[in-house]
Amino acid sequence: MNFKTIDFGKVLLKVLDLIIVKPFTLPLKIYYNSLNTLSDSGSAGTEESELSPDFPLYTWYVRIFDALIALVYPAGLLMAIGAGTNSFTGGFAGFLGVISITYFLPLALGFVRELVQITLKMLLYLKIISTK
Repeated sequence: MNFKTIDFGKVLLKVLDLIIVKPFTLPLKIYYNSLNTLSDSGSAGTEESELSPDFPLYTWYVRIFDALIALVYPAGLLMAIGAGTNSFTGGFAGFLGVISITYFLPLALGFVRELVQITLKMLLYLKIISTK
């Protein structure tokens, strides 16, 4: 192996980016993408407009995850305020706990959405190929 061609500075920066920066920026990207998907849901050429006549229940099921992701931050903020004002849940510590869980919840919902969406993408590509 030739270690002289490896730039260890770039490797270290990429590792730090993947381990430290990405987990904190990914939830916001997922949230923004869900809002974009929901706002463009009726336009022509989207998965929903192409597959909804053939698979209405399946497209609805996949879009539910986008709706849940869109509701996570407003609902989480309300729950955090409730936990912060309630002395039983710990006050400020409860507020911070709910905020931190709320911030990372789009990661889990986005992962499940993407797992379900894989088959929807395959159906869309098969439909596009069959029309050509």
